[in-house]
Amino acid sequence: MPITKADMFKGIFMRTPPFAVVILSLALLSAVSALAHSALVRASPATGTRVLKSPPRVELWSTEEIEPAFSSVAVFGEGGHEVDNRDAAVSTDKKMLAVSIPPLPFGRYRVAWHVVAVDTHKAEGSFPFVISP
Repeated sequence: MPITKADMFKGIFMRTPPFAVVILSLALLSAVSALAHSALVRASPATGTRVLKSPPRVELWSTEEIEPAFSSVAVFGEGGHEVDNRDAAVSTDKKMLAVSIPPLPFGRYRVAWHVVAVDTHKAEGSFPFVISP
């Protein structure tokens, strides 16, 4: 009697040791948890935009809860000097990081941020915005 493909696959799966199934399951779970890293989902002012007047603050929203002690945001002017009020804080829901800024003149600004999520995953980046009429 000839062996069919179905018979071949049955034999393979029946001979697979249980520890191989466990290893494969752990690998799949690790891949899924790696997708849960913190990421910037929104910013105000939005990344790369032009605003007509100086915003009172810069706000950044994260996909994960932010650890306040290890996270920061700063706003830099064209000369590279920090122009924010150095009062970065995390919202009560721990998903938004903000810093207030004084009234700024027209010009180009860069927001630099670094976030450590409560699950210890890190994310960082920077983006420009412009204040002009």
